[in-house]
Amino acid sequence: MSEPIEKSAAALRHPEKRNRPDNPIQRKPDWIRVKAPVSKEYQATRKIVEDHKLVTVCQEASCPNIGECWAKKHATFMIMG
Repeated sequence: MSEPIEKSAAALRHPEKRNRPDNPIQRKPDWIRVKAPVSKEYQATRKIVEDHKLVTVCQEASCPNIGECWAKKHATFMIMG
């Protein structure tokens, strides 16, 4: 069997980025995180969606604003898309 080919990290980068220094991804501050929705209206909308076995665009995209929309009983669906 052949030996696996090891490539350096620079060789795997896009040519435009190859000569730039690496910028490690930094942890986001705690204040920027979205809190999980807990309102009664949100729970009611979630129950309707689950009971009818529907999937919303909001759920598929992991939208951080889902709590705000669902609290107003707004949900977005993609039809024939």
